[in-house]
Amino acid sequence: MSTDSSHPDMSSTVARMLHPERIQRLDPFRIMAHCPITPQDIVGDVGCGPGYFTLKLAKAVIDGKLYAVDTDPKMIEACREQITLAHLGNVEVNQCEEFDFAPDSEPLDGAFLAFVIHESTDHTRFLRSASQLLKPNGWVTILEWSGKESKVGPSLDQQLEPSRLRQLSNDAGFRYRNWRELNDNQYMMTLRKV
Repeated sequence: MSTDSSHPDMSSTVARMLHPERIQRLDPFRIMAHCPITPQDIVGDVGCGPGYFTLKLAKAVIDGKLYAVDTDPKMIEACREQITLAHLGNVEVNQCEEFDFAPDSEPLDGAFLAFVIHESTDHTRFLRSASQLLKPNGWVTILEWSGKESKVGPSLDQQLEPSRLRQLSNDAGFRYRNWRELNDNQYMMTLRKV
């Protein structure tokens, strides 16, 4: 589920995903400012990878709880390491399956999906699985590739341009709220569970 999890050299993939230069393209503070998250929320970081956004989300829900999940055991290990180094006690990190990532908890206030939907074998099913995690009117913030030719990111045919993601989210039972470009190749979309 995490980006490039099938890469043969996992340590270099983790290092690239956590590299400080990534903030130039994906400023987590800007992203959090446009995310409907509140300090009391219970949130799922689905496809957490090595924890790049997990740390920021955990700090944003300082009076709440964060469940970070990924299908790749190496990414889970790296994420746990990040959480331990940051001394964050409000995060639970677990391995999951592609369509079964529900934590054993009450319904969530929100879910954060960063660059994982395009990797799924069934985009609508993936979004429906995310919907099942949420309370009525729960929010989802999605980061995805824009559907533009680029030297970075997945192939063009894997990318989900905003209009396509919007249609998929409607099919999965979400209401579209808004979207914004993050940079030339990536965007952010916010949805609400119907």
